[in-house]
Amino acid sequence: MDFAVLVKVVPAVEQFRFDPDRKTLIRTGVQSFLNPNDSRAVRVAVQLRRPGEQVAVLSMGIPDTEVQLREAFAFGVDRIVLLTDPLLAGSDTLVTARVLERALHEMGHDLVLAGDRSIDSETGQVGPEVAALLNVPALTSARRLDRTTGANEFEAVTETGTGWNRYRFAPPALVTVNERILRKAPKPTPAESARALAMTVERRGIRDLGLAAEAVGLEGSPTYVHAVENEEPARYPQVFEGGSVQLRVGQAVAAIKALLGAPAARPVSFPPLSSSLAAEREVLVLVSGPTGETDPTSFGVLSELRRWGSHIWPSALWVGRLPSDLERANVARHGAARGYAIPSDGFPIGSRTVAQAMDQLLEQRPLLAGMVVMASPFGREVGGQFAARRGLGLTGDAVAFSADATGALTWRKPAFGGGLVASIRSRTRPNLATVRPGGFHPSQDPAAPPLPLQVLPQVSSDHGPDLVDSGQERDMHWGDLETARVVLIIGMGLGGPEHLTALEPTLSAWNAALGGTRRVIDAGWLPGGQQVGLTGTSVAADLAVLVGVSGAGNHLIGLRRTRVLVAVNPDPAAAVFRRVDVGIVGPWGEVLPVLTDRLAGVAQARTVASA
Repeated sequence: MDFAVLVKVVPAVEQFRFDPDRKTLIRTGVQSFLNPNDSRAVRVAVQLRRPGEQVAVLSMGIPDTEVQLREAFAFGVDRIVLLTDPLLAGSDTLVTARVLERALHEMGHDLVLAGDRSIDSETGQVGPEVAALLNVPALTSARRLDRTTGANEFEAVTETGTGWNRYRFAPPALVTVNERILRKAPKPTPAESARALAMTVERRGIRDLGLAAEAVGLEGSPTYVHAVENEEPARYPQVFEGGSVQLRVGQAVAAIKALLGAPAARPVSFPPLSSSLAAEREVLVLVSGPTGETDPTSFGVLSELRRWGSHIWPSALWVGRLPSDLERANVARHGAARGYAIPSDGFPIGSRTVAQAMDQLLEQRPLLAGMVVMASPFGREVGGQFAARRGLGLTGDAVAFSADATGALTWRKPAFGGGLVASIRSRTRPNLATVRPGGFHPSQDPAAPPLPLQVLPQVSSDHGPDLVDSGQERDMHWGDLETARVVLIIGMGLGGPEHLTALEPTLSAWNAALGGTRRVIDAGWLPGGQQVGLTGTSVAADLAVLVGVSGAGNHLIGLRRTRVLVAVNPDPAAAVFRRVDVGIVGPWGEVLPVLTDRLAGVAQARTVASA
C-alpha cells in the first residue's frame, strides 16, 4: 500500500505585522516553513511505510514553497508534487480540497495523512472535506497511529475534546494528526539533507488536473475574507506592583470589584420572536454529538442567535435519537424556536452519518439562512464533510458573528495564531460554520413555550472504522470551563504539577474551574479537556485569574469573551500584563493565598448571580 501526505507551507505568524490604516498584513520579511502538524504527518507516514511502499507528499502553493517542501525529501519521502498556478490564489478550503482530491486521484493513494490544522488559518476542515470528496472515512486529531503486524490494518487513537476514541480500520481512509502524535523528531543527517537537494519536486497546474479557471481561486471559492482586523477586546490594564502583597492585592480587588460591577456588554434577555418565523431567516444548530445526546455547549450559540431578534431565529437538530422532554425544554429555554430529530439505526453515530442527516434536512428546509456545528473534533469532521457534500462555504472555528437586516451572516474567526480576527462571508446558502464551544454566554427564558419537534425519516449508520474503546480525560474534579463563571488558568510559570494541590483552596473558595495553556496540557499537568486557547476551549466567564501565564495571543484568544481578566506574575514586564484588566506583580505562592481570601465573597457572588 502507498501513503499520500497533504502538507502546507505556512508563514511564521509571529512575524506578521498589522497595518491598522489599510487593515492588511505586512508580509515583507516573513519566513515560511512546513506546517508543524503536516510535518509530523510526513514523519509518521515514513515510520509506517514497509519495504516496497511509497510515501508521496502533495501540497498546493506558490512556486517559492518548493524550497520548504524539499525538507520532506530529507525525512525519507519518495515523491513531492506541488500544485501551483497563479489562478489558485485566493482559494478557500473547499476549492483547496477539490484541487487536492483531483491530484490524489491521479497520484493514487491508500492511506492519506495530514495535519489536523494549519497554524495560519486554524480551520481544521480541509482534511474532512478531502475525505468526503474521496468518499473515504475520516479520522481526525489522531495522537497515535499504529500498523498491525502482518495485515494492512491500522489502529488510531483520536482526541474527542473530552477524551479519546480508539479505532481499528483498513484503508482507504484519511487520518489527520495533532501535535501529540510526535514529540521530538530526529533531525536529518547530512546525507539525508544532501539527498533532498538532489531530488526533483514535480509541479502541476490546473490544466494538468483538468480544472477550469472559474472553478478555482477567488472566483471559484464559496467563502471569502471580508476584512482582517486587530479585534482584541478593549482592555485598559491596571498593574499593581508597589508596596506589600496585602496592599497590592487590596488595590487589585478594588479594581476587580469595580469592573465586575459595571453593566454587562450585552443584555441576557431575549427579544420577542417574530410571529412569522420566516424560513429564510432560520439558522439551524446541531445540538447533538456522537452519542445522540444534547450537547450543552450548544446552548450559548442558540442564545446568541436568538439575541438577534427579527434578523434571524435559531432551530435545533438532533441526530441519532429522539430528544427527551427535558432536553427539548432545555433547548427551548436557551432560545431555540423549533426542533428537528433524525433517528439513526446504530450507535455511536459517525460524522458521515450526521452529514447525511443534515443533507436530508436541507432538502426539507432549503431556505435556511445558516447551519452551525460546534467546533469539537467531531463537529469539525461533520462540518467539513457536509460542506463538501453540498458544495457549501464553511467558516471554521468562528468565535463571533453578526446578522444584517436581511438575515445574511458574517462570521468572525481567529487567524494567524490568534493575533487577528478575520471576517468571513459566504456566497452559498445556507451559510455554514463551526463555532467554538464556550464562546457565548447562554441565557434562559423560563417562560419559553414547548418546542415544536419535527421527526424526519431515519438515516442509516455509516459503517466506517470500528470503535474499539474510548475514555474520558476531562476530570470534573477541576470543574467545567464552559459553564463556570469564575476560572483559574495556569501556565508553565506555576512551576510544575506538584503545585496543583496548592490551588485547591482557591478553586473551592471561588467555586472556580481550572484550565491551562497548551504547554501545560502537553506537559501532562492537566487533562486535555482543560486546555484554554486557540486549540482548546473558549471561556465566556465573568472572571478569569491567570497564574504563571506568559500572555501568548494563541492562548488569550480563548478568553476574549471573559469579562474581567486578572494576571499574577512576578515579572513586571511580562507580556500578559498588557492584555488583561488587572495585574498583580509578585510570586503566585505569595499573592494567591491573599487574593483567595479577599476575592472569595466577590467570586461566589458572581457564581450565585449566574446560576
